Amino acid sequence: MMQIILTNLYIFILATLLAILEIQIEGQHGWAKNLPAWRPSREKWYVRAYEKFMSGREFTGYHLVMFTLVLVIFHLPYVFGLTVSLEHWLKTISFFFIFIVLWDFLWFVFNPHYPLQKFKGEHVWWHKKWLAGLPVDYYGGLILSGLIFLPISLSRQTAEFFGWWLVNILLFGVLTLLSILFTRWVLDIDSWQAKK
Repeated sequence: MMQIILTNLYIFILATLLAILEIQIEGQHGWAKNLPAWRPSREKWYVRAYEKFMSGREFTGYHLVMFTLVLVIFHLPYVFGLTVSLEHWLKTISFFFIFIVLWDFLWFVFNPHYPLQKFKGEHVWWHKKWLAGLPVDYYGGLILSGLIFLPISLSRQTAEFFGWWLVNILLFGVLTLLSILFTRWVLDIDSWQAKK
């Protein structure tokens, strides 16, 4: 259990740092709106496929590099000697999809331009579809991160991977709640606009 907690904490810190880095880069302009990023033509097949998978969000070189960087970081343990196995790799990919959701949400938790009171479809134009107060992509990412284990769970007739997944989701949830409380009552982010 200690290894799960340490891994979870490390990934949460990484998501927090990347969210804060992106806030410093993008400021109040989400989804690289004003960045001088590469934006390939929407007529290209891979751009259309990406935008379909990303619920209509624009393909930018900035996001391509950021997502690839995270994927490379998540594979770093294999470079340092972690045994490459189906189980390890499925956990890596599961963490990747959870991480994407976590990283995106933490961007709002720590961003003074988009406090949680503005975490709604009318303010967050790049998340086009919402369900029960969250972007639909969040549900998709979390479901995909759990479904990754379905083939191996069925073949081994065990639910241990879903237990592992659920423990990680709960730990990320607790850390996220603590971050929200910190930004709300210590950093007072929701009152940032009034302090100008």
